[in-house]
Amino acid sequence: MYKADLHIHTQASDGKLSPPQVVDEALSRGIDVIAITDHDTITGVSIARKHAKGTGLQVIQGVEISTLFNGRECHLLAYAFEDDEVISKLLGDQKKRRIMRAREIIKNLNKMGFDITWDDVIGEAGLSSVGRPHIARVLIKKGYAADIQEAFFRYLGNQSSAYHKIDYPLTEEAISYVHQAGGFAVLAHPGNHYTYIDLKNMMDAGLDGIECYHPSHNSSHQKKYLEYCENYGLMITGGSDFHGKPSDYYHLGVIHCKIDPEHPFLQKQGAEVISNA
Repeated sequence: MYKADLHIHTQASDGKLSPPQVVDEALSRGIDVIAITDHDTITGVSIARKHAKGTGLQVIQGVEISTLFNGRECHLLAYAFEDDEVISKLLGDQKKRRIMRAREIIKNLNKMGFDITWDDVIGEAGLSSVGRPHIARVLIKKGYAADIQEAFFRYLGNQSSAYHKIDYPLTEEAISYVHQAGGFAVLAHPGNHYTYIDLKNMMDAGLDGIECYHPSHNSSHQKKYLEYCENYGLMITGGSDFHGKPSDYYHLGVIHCKIDPEHPFLQKQGAEVISNA
């Protein structure tokens, strides 16, 4: 059985480490398989694979997709999808949605008297997929917040003053996109957010698996979702949700799942998707 961390972020979205740095960290922790699952972008996957070549570390293609389920934000982890225009279109649309939301949040902050520009945020994001963490870092640099937690609590969180709702695709639509692209759709870090009826509805829409092992899950969460997967024949996944923050380093290599060499993710892994997303 392989030790696998199937939930890792890089600088391509809101992680602090580059894909090569993530590969090096995974190797130092004795991990056999990782999945790069940046938010709504796959640009870090091929870089990580190139750096991992010849090391024995296998890099599975993945992405964390933001969706809406019953009006609430719901994250899906997509794995091992094929070279397909469908996934490229989905991620391209997600990029446009993220840019639109970031611009609206900046407008809201400007109305509140904050001196923050689009160029400030782009400068912070670089080549990464633009997200609220980049706006938070600008707020910190300009002295409007002490840390990420305060920036989200006061200004950027879903119930906060500068928040702007984003029209993500419905969860069932995103699952369909992933399947059309030949991939597998897994519910990320469900915690206490969903009822059994919710999970059944997602399964009816084609959900392939549940992330049972996650830093936010306690033993009760793990037991609940492991039993659900076993009872309904869903894939069991897990990972550290590593972003390269100081608090994350303990989780990398500790919170993981076990997969065998015949696991569908390893058999397929996913071809490179050529996309501007």
